[in-house]
Amino acid sequence: MSKFCGCFEKFLQGTPLAALTADRESQPIQSPALTLRFPLACRIALLGLAGLSATAAEPVTVVAPGATLASTFEGFLPQQCAWSLGTWKLQDGVLRGFESGPRRHGPVTVQKLDYREADIRFEFRLVGKAAYVILPMDGSRERGHILNVVLGRKSFRIIAHPAKGQSLDLVREAIEPPQGEWQSVHVVLRAQTLTVDYAGRTWTATHPAVAEAKAGLGLGGDSGAPEGEKAGALEFRNLRVVTQP
Repeated sequence: MSKFCGCFEKFLQGTPLAALTADRESQPIQSPALTLRFPLACRIALLGLAGLSATAAEPVTVVAPGATLASTFEGFLPQQCAWSLGTWKLQDGVLRGFESGPRRHGPVTVQKLDYREADIRFEFRLVGKAAYVILPMDGSRERGHILNVVLGRKSFRIIAHPAKGQSLDLVREAIEPPQGEWQSVHVVLRAQTLTVDYAGRTWTATHPAVAEAKAGLGLGGDSGAPEGEKAGALEFRNLRVVTQP
């Protein structure tokens, strides 16, 4: 796995996006199902990052517990996601993300989703110099990151964040998955146990963080370099998520 850039390393270590800005002034985003407070200064700072596509004017999509997310990825697009970094495009059922502009953070997009347990299936492909994808599972703004699953060219990780700003590797293992091909992933969260089927293998980790209430599900990773698509990209397809409260 390539070396994490500073901001993205903080992301994987559990630093919430809002914590990257010092100004705590905030304003509400109104949605029919949710009022979410998001730091105004954070929004302004993020709008200065090349490739940021979330806007304050757009509503946040909330999926009810027990629902199935369609595989069309609309909830992860800039117009509907909770927030995103990098450039994200949807074409023929494939969600494609890549960096654009000065390197600050790998591409990531987060769908607002309330759940504790879930059955998550998707396929991904690393294009060009892309190094890995991540599946971040976040709590509230105050809680920050809860879990991260990292699927790379050379390594596999399950990371728990027992508390805000803390990071603990539950699984960290060298792997050699096929390169340049679509890879199938199946993630199950049940009580305190997280199970991942990937690259013909199964990993299981148990930690109290797995059972916590979660408020977001993301897709992202390291797409290779800030030069955009010519350097590399992350591709996702056939997403299916079933959640339980």
